[in-house]
Amino acid sequence: MDFLMTVDVESFSIPLNKCDNETAKMVHQTGLPRLVDLFAKHDIPATFYFTGEFVDLVPESIDLVKDHGHEIGCHGYYHDPERSFDILSFEEQVSILRKAKDLIESISGPIESFRAPALRINKDTVKALEATKFTSDSSICPQRFDGPFTFGSRRKLRWLIAPRKPHFLYNSLSVMEIPISALILPYIGTTMRISPFLTKYLEKFLFVESKATGKPLVFLFHPNECIESTGVVFLTRRTSNPIAYFFADYLRQRLKLKNLGTKAVELMDNILSHAKTSDAQFMTVSSYRRNNR
Repeated sequence: MDFLMTVDVESFSIPLNKCDNETAKMVHQTGLPRLVDLFAKHDIPATFYFTGEFVDLVPESIDLVKDHGHEIGCHGYYHDPERSFDILSFEEQVSILRKAKDLIESISGPIESFRAPALRINKDTVKALEATKFTSDSSICPQRFDGPFTFGSRRKLRWLIAPRKPHFLYNSLSVMEIPISALILPYIGTTMRISPFLTKYLEKFLFVESKATGKPLVFLFHPNECIESTGVVFLTRRTSNPIAYFFADYLRQRLKLKNLGTKAVELMDNILSHAKTSDAQFMTVSSYRRNNR
């Protein structure tokens, strides 16, 4: 049973519901160290997808992660709903990918793994990834249904019937899609924190499926989840649509405030311990891609 631990590194503040420079510093000083220490405890590799914005603010974070033996990947440059990949043209996506990749590679060396901010891609994204020499994408979460709790939810509906195993999306010959594990609920840190109880049952199904089909388990986490909330919560409105605002901003933010900080680290510790006792073989995304050409 292959287990791919993936981490999206961005400056997004859960209590403020927006990207924030101070949050980037806290992720570097607290979130990332807690996470790499946890992975060192279990002696597992992971793939860390960085946004270009974050690297601009705290470039030393890449060395912190790379020095612990983890893979560095790209999470686009911006983490902004107005500049999501699913609403950008091919040319715009190529421009952003080159900007982010050039910046990250100037510190990390060559990278080949990509995940789109907010998991939002369109039919041009794979072509843009080919043009910028990426070999994998992990932006699709098949059979996940967030309904109105996420921006771009209508465009994500098409992924409900996407293959659950890694595949080459849109007939690409070089970019392998490695889906995030899900069954209605996604196998991610947010689900784990909101309901550890439901996560246990989701995990049971996914483990059985993986052992039966060879499909890898792909877990998504964020180092900002390892930061305690100060109790100061502001709601940044990111849409003028009142329904989208209520679900994707107001209600989603309050659910995501659960079990932050050391509680999230403890829950993640339990996830990794269970996976190891279930004979999971941990690997990076690029290692999986090379082993399954």
